[in-house]
Amino acid sequence: MGFACSDPQALNDLDLPGLCQLRSALFVVSTTGQGDPPVNMRRFWQDLKIASLPKTLLSSLRFAVFGLGDTHYREFNYAARKLHARLQGLGATSFVRLGLGDDQHDFGFEQELDPWAEAMWSSYAEITGVQPSAADTHRNAESLSPDRRYDVDMLGLEVPAATPDDCDIHFSRKAAGFQATVVDNRSLCSELHARTQQDVRNIRLSTPAGISYRAGDVCVVWPKANPKLVQRFISETLGLDPRTYVRITPSARGDGQTKCNTVSIFPEVPLTLEDVFSSYVDVSAVPARHFFYVLSLYTNNEYQEGEAHSKKLREFASRTLEAKDALYEYCKREKRSAAEVMWDFWTARPPLAELLSCLPLMRPRRYSIASCPKWIRASSMDTPASSAAQFWRSYQEACGPRWRCKPVGRATTDVLERRFAALSDSCNLDLCVAVVKFTTRNGRDCEGLCSSFLERAECGSSVVCSFESGSLALPPLEVPLIMVCPGTGLSPCRALVQERHFEIQSKGSSSSNGRFRAGLRDLMFLGFRHESGDFLYAEEWGEFTSWLSVYTAFSRDHEDKKVYVQDIIEEHGGEVCDLLDAGARVYVCGRSHPMPAQVFDSFVEVLQLHRRLSLEAATARLRNMQRAQQYICDTWG
Repeated sequence: MGFACSDPQALNDLDLPGLCQLRSALFVVSTTGQGDPPVNMRRFWQDLKIASLPKTLLSSLRFAVFGLGDTHYREFNYAARKLHARLQGLGATSFVRLGLGDDQHDFGFEQELDPWAEAMWSSYAEITGVQPSAADTHRNAESLSPDRRYDVDMLGLEVPAATPDDCDIHFSRKAAGFQATVVDNRSLCSELHARTQQDVRNIRLSTPAGISYRAGDVCVVWPKANPKLVQRFISETLGLDPRTYVRITPSARGDGQTKCNTVSIFPEVPLTLEDVFSSYVDVSAVPARHFFYVLSLYTNNEYQEGEAHSKKLREFASRTLEAKDALYEYCKREKRSAAEVMWDFWTARPPLAELLSCLPLMRPRRYSIASCPKWIRASSMDTPASSAAQFWRSYQEACGPRWRCKPVGRATTDVLERRFAALSDSCNLDLCVAVVKFTTRNGRDCEGLCSSFLERAECGSSVVCSFESGSLALPPLEVPLIMVCPGTGLSPCRALVQERHFEIQSKGSSSSNGRFRAGLRDLMFLGFRHESGDFLYAEEWGEFTSWLSVYTAFSRDHEDKKVYVQDIIEEHGGEVCDLLDAGARVYVCGRSHPMPAQVFDSFVEVLQLHRRLSLEAATARLRNMQRAQQYICDTWG
């Protein structure tokens, strides 16, 4: 007899009355930003933090929490820790220790998850008196049956009556998606730098009418797999025609009576296999351990290599330390994709339904938008609205006084342009994208899925995306900004700089503001490798000199040393401290390791040097700023 478990759900879908009705619950929680809960938990967390809730509210709840964290971040698993403490504070009982997974471990989350899950099932069995089945505990991978989540109907090559168009791709998995059009795709680097080191591109997208964003927002991009990889995988590996239509539905449970309540990642309408492997499952991703187990069940022993393949795949799927180490060396360290695994173990060919159930899902990538809407509109000399206004004015002039509206001349064009702009209410946005290409230790060439997808995107092509609120926002003009943003970390700060520039222009000039008259200009610290190679948007920064001081570190342009953003922060420590004393907000953007910690230490040093604070006092001051959301890290990786 095993445990009866409900389908998983996002915490935002669970309200406090629903939580109070539960007797047992398992929480799996990631951490974002500076120890913040993930987006799909934030509403639930706000409800749970209400100070007036009674301390016995959850006294009948037994719970376990496993955190998905990353030790590159100082707030390691902070959201899981806070949730665990808050549940206990409301009277709930934890029946197993708090699990803290670390994605930076060689074995990933599984290094902590395996022993934690075993302890969790054992503890739960003790308090309930119900012994778990082998499928519940996952203690022995050989006792597991494939977890088939979907049924697949092969419909042939003829187009079914109801099929999705391209804009429907992914929409079953995201609420506010839209199709943006690529209007520009250009390199921001020199040809030599792009060829020998890394290319960084500016991708300009145009949204449909009525869809807008704000400076500091995030663009969520749903990529498509490399078409050549998809064609090869379907045709050669699966032996199927990419044009074949299939209908994919949630599979029945083990009792054969009911369907899963979990929302399927696939739409209800038929898809081609090319659609499925381009947009829904990701054969270019590194597969999970369960993938190897499923493959091991379907090796063809008619081939001489079949039995050896099955044995090796089962070894990779086991939970011994030796097996984890072997899987790390073969798969994770080498970034070996699911497609490449199936090419290596070519005798393993599971049915399509089982394969779709164990392949990695296509995941969206998030890019901070590198522009504000006003900036692009102002920089466009020939917008659709202005072109239409100019044409209509010329038409009126040619038709004579009867068709001519008043006032005439430029005033007429201005009025018409505003009207046409209101009708064509689309906006453009910039994405600053570093193209990921690298060679593994064994000489295998690899590329990033989404950055390569955007690199290939031609003008006029479509990209499925959506908008999310970012963690950065423009404060009032009276509040100074200190922005530290090496590399493509400048994306959200570029948007904020553009927005602030428009705000200053709308008030007349920077000299009209008291702090600018006092010499308290905003600060921006940029970092790149070479001034002549990857100085991103170099031609723009001079436009803001009346109110913004931009200092740039070029780490590889010095023969005797490398210079990073933390070094130039210390060089300009006096200006930094003046702005901190004036109540500045600090935004640190870029890769999560090790830059943010080094930048924090640089701020501590300048406070020690220029304000004579002790190490403890300087650190406490910055920590208080973080708690007040005045020092924000927007990092990734």
